[in-house]
Amino acid sequence: MTALDDAIEQLRRHRGISRVGDPEIVEGGDGGWLVEIDIPVELPSRARAAGITATGVKAIETCTLAFTRWPLRAPRPYLRPDFPRDLPHINAHREGDPVPPCVFEGSLDELLHRLGLDAVIDQIIDWLGKAASGTLIDLSQGWEPTRRDSCPSTVEFSAERLIAATPADGAVLTTKASYLTVGDGVYCRVMPELTPQASVTFTQMLRGKPERQFGSGDFPAFIARAAATDGQFPVIGKYQPDTVVDLPSLLDLAAALGIDRTALETALSDYYRASVIGLQNYKDWKRGLLALVVLVVKRPAPLVGSDGRDVEVLPYVIRYDIDPTSAFKFTSSVHAAFHSHTVSPELLARTSGLPQSVTHAKTVLIGCGSLGSKIGMHLARAGIGQQTFVDNDVMSPHNFARHALLEDEPTLVPYKAEQMRVALGRLSHVDAKAYDLDAVDLFRNDEKFAEVVPADAALIIETTASLQVLIAASVSAALTASPVRLARAALFGQGRCAVLILEAEGRKARVDDITAFLFELSRWLPALRAGMAGTSTDPRRIFVGDNCRSLTTPMADALISRSASMVAMQAQKWISEGKPPSGQLCVGVGDPSNIGSSWDVLEAGETTVLDIPDDGGWQIRVLAHVAHAIDEEARHWGHLETGGALVGRVSYEARTITIAGMVAAPPDSVRREAAFILGTEGLAQALTEAHAASVGHLMFVGTWHSHPMGGSHSGIDKNTLRTIATDGRGLPAVSLVWTPQGLICAVDRW
Repeated sequence: MTALDDAIEQLRRHRGISRVGDPEIVEGGDGGWLVEIDIPVELPSRARAAGITATGVKAIETCTLAFTRWPLRAPRPYLRPDFPRDLPHINAHREGDPVPPCVFEGSLDELLHRLGLDAVIDQIIDWLGKAASGTLIDLSQGWEPTRRDSCPSTVEFSAERLIAATPADGAVLTTKASYLTVGDGVYCRVMPELTPQASVTFTQMLRGKPERQFGSGDFPAFIARAAATDGQFPVIGKYQPDTVVDLPSLLDLAAALGIDRTALETALSDYYRASVIGLQNYKDWKRGLLALVVLVVKRPAPLVGSDGRDVEVLPYVIRYDIDPTSAFKFTSSVHAAFHSHTVSPELLARTSGLPQSVTHAKTVLIGCGSLGSKIGMHLARAGIGQQTFVDNDVMSPHNFARHALLEDEPTLVPYKAEQMRVALGRLSHVDAKAYDLDAVDLFRNDEKFAEVVPADAALIIETTASLQVLIAASVSAALTASPVRLARAALFGQGRCAVLILEAEGRKARVDDITAFLFELSRWLPALRAGMAGTSTDPRRIFVGDNCRSLTTPMADALISRSASMVAMQAQKWISEGKPPSGQLCVGVGDPSNIGSSWDVLEAGETTVLDIPDDGGWQIRVLAHVAHAIDEEARHWGHLETGGALVGRVSYEARTITIAGMVAAPPDSVRREAAFILGTEGLAQALTEAHAASVGHLMFVGTWHSHPMGGSHSGIDKNTLRTIATDGRGLPAVSLVWTPQGLICAVDRW
């Protein structure tokens, strides 16, 4: 039994079919078979006696299924030639031919292979039922655009711009388009300026090999709509059958849409005459003389999927085949063309499933290297194109191994930031900016910061992986005064771990705080620690030039792309949905055994800041989880003093000590009502392990203890601090005291 026999047996078993005819072989073309099926249609009660609805749908409708390339391709349904054609969801066809209904929103082929032949038949039955009841479309849901499912040509333009440029007085707008012939059709692009031109000269140059030759050049686009009366365009609320096949049928449709038929016919005639009597030899136009016509029509409801636009654009491609014996004799063929929106921020956002509001979001990307360039391009392709790029480095040949940009024609401006701006321009983001500027200088210079970072920017994303930049950003007065929040993206462990940090509102948790929090977490999460450390202690740097400045770390482009995509998705979420008020630590860790990775988002609470004048002035920053743990521990011991050791990070440049974690008091510690003596049993080993588990980032920075009755540092506390500072060989040491009123601190070093 053949595949077609199987299909016919399945049709005969379908309960919605009353008759299945014998298959007829299709001669010529793609071949195949035609199979008729009769479908009983549920008519409205008022039409049952007559057996036909007011719209012309019968109680029994015969549908012809065209099986071509079966079973790889779904059968195409066709209804009787006199089936009513003024209904929505009907594909373009020639008048007098069987009517092809559009029974499914997506691909019938995909429906067939997903749910089977019965699902295809179910869609046809459902379509006929809705056609009979007049419910093929509900205007409250929008106007169904004229079908363009199997067009040989594609026309690219911005519908909004074209509609705005079309004259309101009914005159025909003539503008320029470029084209390439593709098979029996063309791919053409209307010039985005839509500048009116008195005449456009047709050109055609043949390209390619003889067996696959195609034409390219320019031709005119004629854009026409009905004239407005008292500022209002007429509304066409009746579905017109798309049976345009030649110039007369195209002009008939234009007239039915209220368009000045004579004006359009005159414009086309003038174009034809000017072309054939011009300086060119029309006999060289192997692909025929071509033109584009776009009919513009106002509908009674917004078009489905058009974001509120109630004006439809209907493009058609005209081909004149000129008689070789007489330039003024020709035959014309016209076919509907598929409209493709010109790339725009709005289109990119819509395609990415993001709200249109993201196209107005401003971002600042600091660092345009491998990671930064990929993040920037991900955002740009999502419609977030008002980006400002900051990077004072130039593109080097080895950058193209992992950079988002490809090597292009030589540019006079080799800076990465400028090249990113140019790349975004190709995606229609005309407001992108570039600054050849060192990131450290940006954070240190108030005037430059104000120039580069808009006060209404949605986000600053720093991707330099530079500790110097991290410090500069942490202590930046300009950033502290700005309402714009900073995010920092970085890769660790040869790209195995991706990190994205978002500062809290008002910098209540800074980027350096959350960075320390990241390394503190690695003490307790082995998978994170392994990802942070990578697979080797050797950075395996390679030389990309004949000098020490040319070191880089080998890392696959795909690995960076995986991390960049996670970072970009999180940034898109913040930009489109809003940022939480708290700080955020986002971590993605790759599984070393496969290509998968996880992505976790953790909250970073408010940092406790203590400004200490001791030792020339220090700022002590106690991370939220540490302050909370100290408070719980102190309250647990009640009237007894307790304490422990502290680990963190010391920044001499910023005169900042960040307390990121704790090491529990050893078992030989002594807790009394008026004293706490920190034991030594296993303490050194515990601190060493804490340092190693934090991937070498955190170190012993001092101690803490509680004063349940309140009070500042005692003489014993100060002497103890001096002893610790002396043992620290010049490193500053912290003595943190918990009191019921809050934390107090002292700093010393020897």
